[in-house]
Amino acid sequence: MTDTEFYQSLEITQLNQLLENYKEEDVINLLRTFSCEKNKDLEDFLHNPDKAIRLERNQVTRTYLYSTINEKLDLFIVGYFTINLKILDTKGLSSSIIKKLDGIDKKRKHIPCYLIAQLGKNTNCDFKIGQFILDEAIEIIKELNKIVGGRFIILDSVNIEKVIYFYTKDPNSFILLDKKDSEKENLKMYYPLI
Repeated sequence: MTDTEFYQSLEITQLNQLLENYKEEDVINLLRTFSCEKNKDLEDFLHNPDKAIRLERNQVTRTYLYSTINEKLDLFIVGYFTINLKILDTKGLSSSIIKKLDGIDKKRKHIPCYLIAQLGKNTNCDFKIGQFILDEAIEIIKELNKIVGGRFIILDSVNIEKVIYFYTKDPNSFILLDKKDSEKENLKMYYPLI
């Protein structure tokens, strides 16, 4: 099976739809099929009911799950992303970047934006789905943008060269807001919508 054929075989489901249609215990069991050895925070976000489920029920985030059936005919999560609204604090950013992000005021202290809060791939998935999931997240945000406006998307990338390269290379073209040589665990990036 090619990567493209695999993408087409995936089911995409919003977490809130699962919570409306199934018992919470069954939803928790499905979320626990996600495994991410490289980033346990991504795994914990789905496994801990006080995170993904709580944020979803309280209308803070929207989590989109990609699932498939394995060789044992069990449904499992192969990847997911979470989006929400955010207010970017511009402290420490140059006035030219602030003006670029805001579009009007170079002294703006806080700018509303979209946030890709989580984006993860199951360790047990052999297909390259990171780009596919990111493209889907951006497309959903672009649809929201047509309705409510907004100028950019932000995300916090783990400060690992390979991950930073993934987000900054074409076709993604996220732009670093933090310095690349920073000692920070996560680096903030933005993606212009205009």
